[in-house]
Amino acid sequence: MVLNYVCVTLVSVVLSCGVNPEGVQDKQAPRKKWRGLSTGHIIAIMVGCVMVGLLLVLCLRKQKRRPEKQQKRRRGPRLHIARKRQEESNKLVFFESGVYGFQLEELLNASVEVLGKGSVGTSYKAMLEEEMTVVVKVLKDVAVSKREMEIQTEILGRVIKHERLVPLRAYYYSRDDKLLVYDFMAGGSLSARLHGSRRTTPLEWNNRLKIAVSTGRGLSYLHVSNFVHGNIKSSNILFGPDQEACISDYGLIPLFANPALPSRLRGYLAPEVLEFRRVTFKSDVYSFGVLLLGLLTGKSPNHAPLGADGINLPRWVQATVREEWTAEVFDAELLRYDNIEEEMVQLLQIAMCCVSTLPNQSVIRMIEDVTRQGTYDGHNA
Repeated sequence: MVLNYVCVTLVSVVLSCGVNPEGVQDKQAPRKKWRGLSTGHIIAIMVGCVMVGLLLVLCLRKQKRRPEKQQKRRRGPRLHIARKRQEESNKLVFFESGVYGFQLEELLNASVEVLGKGSVGTSYKAMLEEEMTVVVKVLKDVAVSKREMEIQTEILGRVIKHERLVPLRAYYYSRDDKLLVYDFMAGGSLSARLHGSRRTTPLEWNNRLKIAVSTGRGLSYLHVSNFVHGNIKSSNILFGPDQEACISDYGLIPLFANPALPSRLRGYLAPEVLEFRRVTFKSDVYSFGVLLLGLLTGKSPNHAPLGADGINLPRWVQATVREEWTAEVFDAELLRYDNIEEEMVQLLQIAMCCVSTLPNQSVIRMIEDVTRQGTYDGHNA
């Protein structure tokens, strides 16, 4: 295609100067015609040739850079797993055909980037050929057999399906390595939007309400399906292309004997989980309440001042409200909106209900009642 363009350009230059493009002299034409070229024609031919030459060089450079980019991409960091000879038959198991078509070798050759490290493993953004991107979670300290993991992941991948849950697409099991493959959520996490160092755009009130409803619906579906999440926190609330909130890392607790409780997670955990290390539906609701408090206050549950003297986010809110400083509780970013104070107070009451008692499905209905008051139509700043 490039060469065709160069040839057409060259022919057009030659024709414009009155020269035979085929390079064959017409027997009927006198040789004087060649000698009769003016200085202007000669200069035009020379300039045209130089321009075509430069164009050809630029095109060749561009074509050369393309494989260099691909090679650089292939030379990036990769996933490393220990594959023993007797395990070479182990394959990447997909739950649905047609969604993705790559194999384990392609995944291992993909360029990867660390997204985050959590209590159950490390998540990587894997960029395969043809602009395909997925998330690979490398699990650590899995305590179940291959068959047990197969049963659990089959349920998560084939049975548990909801628009507010990040879909599990595939898994891999070997003696030393266990992988899970999820869709890549390009919108990032709630943690980054609320507490990230590169936070630039404030999270508007109506968006916070939508996040509360979406997360509540996803969690409610898990509980109705008899699944405990066990790790509800802002970094596990992700945003897809439609900017709707989805829950990730659900249903993984049964794969581990006694998962660690990192300090960054403690602010979300119910007191009974910290004491007995056993997650329940009630502890999930507690974590959801802490998430709502984070949306309302803009504070991280692990914020250093809150952790002083054993004060967590729910206790700080309780103490502040008890002194009738309710306005001091809310994120300063929310104070620029008109006519939302009543809605904020209602959502605050729901959040405090979650962290104090065991709510039922009515909690989700209460949040939806708040949104019906016109919040989704926007408020004046």
